[in-house]
Amino acid sequence: MKGIARSLGVSLETLNEWMERHPELRAAMDEGREAEHKVLHNALYKQAEKGNIVAGIFLLKTRHGYREGDQTGVANKVSVTFNVPGALTPEQFRKGRVIEHEPSTDD
Repeated sequence: MKGIARSLGVSLETLNEWMERHPELRAAMDEGREAEHKVLHNALYKQAEKGNIVAGIFLLKTRHGYREGDQTGVANKVSVTFNVPGALTPEQFRKGRVIEHEPSTDD
């Protein structure tokens, strides 16, 4: 959109205002964008058919939601919580004593 505005010699804001005031302009822009999309998609698809792996992967990712690597957003999640005792003094550690709960002086 910025490039089109620049080509017309107007700001992006002016172009957006024109499209708001003239629905036929918005429709023409949308139609042009869709035509470009079809041309680019078809060219990419033809490359994938010829064995271009990168083109194939790109199509899988953009058109079919394929994700590689970290899939934290869709994978099963497991949450594990470990409750560990507080720090022991060296003497307590040597004796093998684990103190379940020591009342604080504030209690």
